[in-house]
Amino acid sequence: MVSTIFALDIHDDLVTGVMVNCVAKTHIVTACGIAEVGSGSLETAISEVIEQVGYKEGTCWVSLGAEHFFYRNLLFPFADKNKISRVIPGELAEASSLEAERIVFDFLLANKKGKNSSVITAIAERAFLAEQLELLQRLAVDPETLGISGTYGAARLGGLADIPEDYIFLDVGFRKAVLVLIFAGQIALVRPLVFDVGLQAGFRLTEDRLDVFPLRPENLALVYSAFARAVWQTLLAARGGLQSQDIPLYLAGPVGSYPGLAEALHSETGIEVKQCDMRSMPFLKIEDEIASCWHAGSMDRPLSLALGAEKNGRVFNFRKDGLRKKESIKKYRRYCKVALLPMALLFFLVIAYCWHDQAMLRKQKVALDGQIRDVFSQTIPDVTRIVNPVQQLQVRIKEAKQAYMAGGPESTNRGMLTLLAEVSERIPASLQVKIIKMVADQNDVRIKGTTENFNIVDNVQKELGKSPFFSKVEISSANLSSKGGAVDFELKLDLRR
Repeated sequence: MVSTIFALDIHDDLVTGVMVNCVAKTHIVTACGIAEVGSGSLETAISEVIEQVGYKEGTCWVSLGAEHFFYRNLLFPFADKNKISRVIPGELAEASSLEAERIVFDFLLANKKGKNSSVITAIAERAFLAEQLELLQRLAVDPETLGISGTYGAARLGGLADIPEDYIFLDVGFRKAVLVLIFAGQIALVRPLVFDVGLQAGFRLTEDRLDVFPLRPENLALVYSAFARAVWQTLLAARGGLQSQDIPLYLAGPVGSYPGLAEALHSETGIEVKQCDMRSMPFLKIEDEIASCWHAGSMDRPLSLALGAEKNGRVFNFRKDGLRKKESIKKYRRYCKVALLPMALLFFLVIAYCWHDQAMLRKQKVALDGQIRDVFSQTIPDVTRIVNPVQQLQVRIKEAKQAYMAGGPESTNRGMLTLLAEVSERIPASLQVKIIKMVADQNDVRIKGTTENFNIVDNVQKELGKSPFFSKVEISSANLSSKGGAVDFELKLDLRR
């Protein structure tokens, strides 16, 4: 799958950009652009580069000049990144006059020894970053990352052959420069420097934009000497005296390869100075028509950005917090288009399932209706017109209940079970009584049973007479049983109306 990246490097004096196609592990440079700010506006220069590379939309990464950021090296007795992120604002508040709300920071782990860690922190004013993003968005550029120019080249240089773990990276522009120390493959120090104080040499692009030249070459020696001293003093301060001079220095940037600069740096510092060219990166291809108009020193900036911005955790990115990129409506539309087919398929599957389920329910309903009619016809064969079998059966049951209700239709709650429960409750459990038969009609209830003696029969009569269900309780008969010494009795209980 091919993905396209537009890398845009912005400095106050020079804007450069490249368009890179990423195919598997290979990066193919398909377009490049360069524009000098000069006496014009920064917006005009950026617009010119966008036009040169033909950028319309898509992935974009941006880096800004290192001089617009502040840097702090901090030590912590722990190495957890989340904890470091929470502690840094307090550390910065003590060392900076800016309120926490006015700054945005990002950090990199420079060194880690056991539980201790060394951290390099970059800080920028939120208003400045917001202004840069607003300018870019006016030009239809909304970058995914917003980093620091020079740090990408320093980080990617380690991918070249024969590069040691420790080295110095120095990117020199027309007016400003940035020095980056790399220890054990990690960025350990970032320092912006002034290269051409007061534009004494006044470097510019040639008319064909393939090279640079000084407007006042007679001042080069003075500019080189002052700059070399500033580099050496920075290294001394950063490394406590720079005891070893065997760490090489790699020159990059628009002026990095200009004659005389490398010699001046070596003379002042005693450090081996080498030229840096990102075109020798592995898996990198530059199309022929681009190679013919490629100024390595200038184009290495956006090229290293395009090659290194995806290395999260090894480079700075200020597109975070309130400056985080918002997802575009077009992206959501793409997601909707991708999801439309499966969603439509799912919708039709749900409709088909509901239709099938409804069909099965209708089939079951028809079968149950048939069974209900069969039961109704078997139970009430005299009814030939069946409209609502359940309701008709309920009416017949109600009529039967009223017809066979003890005490007649006017009585309530006088079913046989109710009367049997009343009789059972009224006869004490201590009396040995056995009910053999119980018959009830609309007027009275007749009970036949056996017991041990006539006294028990009298007691049963008295207890049942206390019931509110009965108006009168009579002993119809009480005789000794012909089969033994038991007493057979019959009671008549008149129902109370």
